[in-house]
Amino acid sequence: MKIVSLVAQVGLLASTAFSAAILQKVEERQVQPISTVTGPAGTSYIYAFASPIPDNIASQLVVSVPAVPTVATSVPPAVNVSNTPDGEDSAGSYTPGFRNIGYYGSWYIYARQFNPSDLIISQWTHVLVGFWDIKPNGEVFTKDNWSDFDITTLSPEPSKETGALNGVFEQMFRLKTENRNLKVMLSIGGWAATSEGAWGAALATAEQRATFAKSATRAVIDLGLDGIDLDWEYPRNPAETEMHVDSLRLLRQELDSAERILGVKRKLLLSIAAPAGPHFIAKINIPEVNKYVDFFNLMSYDMGGSFSKVATHAAPFFMATDGSTEFCLVDGLEMYLAAGVPASKINVLSPIYGHSFAGTDGPGKPFTGPGFSSWTDPNGVPDYNLIVTGGATEVFDDEKILASWSYNKQTREMISFDIPKIVRLKTEYLMSRGMGGIGFWAINGDKLDASENLVNTAIKVLGGRSAFEQYKNHLLYPDSKYPNIRVPDGIRVPPRKTLIGEVAK
Repeated sequence: MKIVSLVAQVGLLASTAFSAAILQKVEERQVQPISTVTGPAGTSYIYAFASPIPDNIASQLVVSVPAVPTVATSVPPAVNVSNTPDGEDSAGSYTPGFRNIGYYGSWYIYARQFNPSDLIISQWTHVLVGFWDIKPNGEVFTKDNWSDFDITTLSPEPSKETGALNGVFEQMFRLKTENRNLKVMLSIGGWAATSEGAWGAALATAEQRATFAKSATRAVIDLGLDGIDLDWEYPRNPAETEMHVDSLRLLRQELDSAERILGVKRKLLLSIAAPAGPHFIAKINIPEVNKYVDFFNLMSYDMGGSFSKVATHAAPFFMATDGSTEFCLVDGLEMYLAAGVPASKINVLSPIYGHSFAGTDGPGKPFTGPGFSSWTDPNGVPDYNLIVTGGATEVFDDEKILASWSYNKQTREMISFDIPKIVRLKTEYLMSRGMGGIGFWAINGDKLDASENLVNTAIKVLGGRSAFEQYKNHLLYPDSKYPNIRVPDGIRVPPRKTLIGEVAK
């Protein structure tokens, strides 16, 4: 597929179950296209935003794109109550800016030895902690009580109150007191939990979905969180598509009720992990989902791997012409925009890991199996900070598709992963499209050298941390079952790691 514009071909929509509804809503977008381009696959829409488009991308355009003002993110509605803890202003103020989303797995405390105290909390506006699962009756639950609630060695001063919350979530709550712009959300689902079809059975009835929404919201109140991230990967059929939407509707309803109970003036947040592949997007009812979520976390990774037919770029933004891409970020992004999602509600997530291919001659060529992996993963998925380059291993990049990879001629191993240059170009492109934010999976895999740190690279492009949205987190949870969440203990989380060298301001 040749690139004819900055967008994927709307012709892709014809294969989806919601194409008619999506196309009817094109003219209802918050941001309107300034022109169209007709290519081999159909009509493409061209958008204009305030930030300039990088030269390497602009050269691919069929038409020029003049600048227009960026659409500002709307202010989340406030709940009319009088309780304003710790000097918060009564309006629940919100300053528009970029979001930066990071995923943290509670299992990181084991082999990876990456604790909440290893987070550089100034880098993030939202940290999504997961993954929880659901029981056959729809109730949410943690798969690891020890890491989430019980372990006391993550801090030199764990709470010792009777019935106190310890573990990862104690530390996350304490981090919120140190950075009031840091929102912590519970991520429920994940690929491993939702890929086998059990969720369809667990959320099949209205009663099960009500149990799901109530128990998830109860977890938010008990753990002192700021919202829920639904990571259902992926609804498989029309029935599950309806369950997906109704679960979000009920979650929004329960979270809104909890705001009034808590007596706070800012929203409890709701997001989804959103697929980038058109074949997965076809099973998401985007217009309906858009009614309930505060933002979409668009997963621009795992577009190639050991499951592919050839050595494939795993996180490209555009399609290649040599068979080394199966699909790309822009294909999916345009489907969300065409379905009525404002650009300001989309965060595009990038990988801090790679996909490796053994026995190959490079991108687009056959391979014999997975290559190097981290943490005994059998699928060839190494963390970014463990990928070794230099010597016989060369690093390459392709600015046309926004992808990079390493290749070792001696071992014939290719690893598809993002380098700082590609992260910089990707972030520039996303700014030019008016995206509301960026994000990364997964927090533990980055390098500590500031010049090699992928998150730091992206933050610099955004304009530094001063360009982040400003929206205070919640700290008052009088109805929590844990005494140290009902009344914060004020104990700091001593940082174990910091960036080496220049830090984005």
